[in-house]
Amino acid sequence: MAPIHTSKCVKTAIRTGYRNIDTAEGYMNEKGVGEGVRQAMDEYVLRREDIFVSTKLWNDNRGYDKAMKAFEVSLKKLGLEYLDFGFIHCIDESEDLRTVEKAGIIRYIEDLKAQGVVRHIGLSSHTPQLVNEVLDMGILDMLMFSINPAYDYNGGKEPDYSGGSYAVGNVAERMSLYRRCEAEGVGISVMKAFSGGQLLNDGTSPFGRALTKYQCIQYALDKPGVLTVLPGVRSMADLNRILGFCDAPLEEKDYSMIGSFTPQDAAGKCVYCNHCQPCPAGLDVGLINKYFDLARSGDMLAKSHYENLSVKGDACIGCGHCNRRCPFHVDQAARMQEITAYFNE
Repeated sequence: MAPIHTSKCVKTAIRTGYRNIDTAEGYMNEKGVGEGVRQAMDEYVLRREDIFVSTKLWNDNRGYDKAMKAFEVSLKKLGLEYLDFGFIHCIDESEDLRTVEKAGIIRYIEDLKAQGVVRHIGLSSHTPQLVNEVLDMGILDMLMFSINPAYDYNGGKEPDYSGGSYAVGNVAERMSLYRRCEAEGVGISVMKAFSGGQLLNDGTSPFGRALTKYQCIQYALDKPGVLTVLPGVRSMADLNRILGFCDAPLEEKDYSMIGSFTPQDAAGKCVYCNHCQPCPAGLDVGLINKYFDLARSGDMLAKSHYENLSVKGDACIGCGHCNRRCPFHVDQAARMQEITAYFNE
């Protein structure tokens, strides 16, 4: 996309209320992104701190000197004094991590954060085990991770690049990672929400049935730790379709139909889709389940969030309404008893 078209898209997104702008040297659009951000700030009377701009250290720039030059060039193209998020890009294997460590890239980006040139450190990856290694280092503020139903429920031990899939890890491993991120205050920015477009077509969907963009976006947003979804925009028409999500009715975002084609090991696990709503007793079943799962995974704030709910699990009347509606066959009535006992300990 030419810089003038990029800047128009950025301005339109910001005018609509979008505040997270993602770019990278490799996307070759940093100049247009920066122009759009600066124009939006002037026209809509916004402060720089109102907009969050990310860029990424591309794979070719993994030497210390190369990394330093790459960030300097990115800032110059963007025309910004600082980056809100500086991402180490596409670290999928332990060897990749050792390479950037040995080259001093992690130390360099920590130095940039100390100087205020980069406000937060990010990592983009497709591999739960690798992300957990970096989380153990205690340096991450944001994770860019691929989240969609195909990857969550069809992931394997290794990505199938030839088949266009970057999915790694089973549903338990991936959900555990999302919960860990939320518990540790590391936000998740979602990439590949449509599985590279595969999920949008009956013929290419691994489930043999298509989902809509709005269903995929809502699916990602409902996962623990997720702050934003990056659908990718190639034109103003693309952008307008994506922004339509904000005003779309709930039924257009309802992805509960995936319960009919997720694998057997996913049955009985709440994915917080709230297809069981409305609850006759007024429970937010999805949110109650999310706080329970987060608390069990070590999130110290989850219990207080649960306690602040106006209607808690003990208000369940056991009517079975949610059980009958749940596409994932979760016994929510029994689960509310378990949740109540857990939080009352």
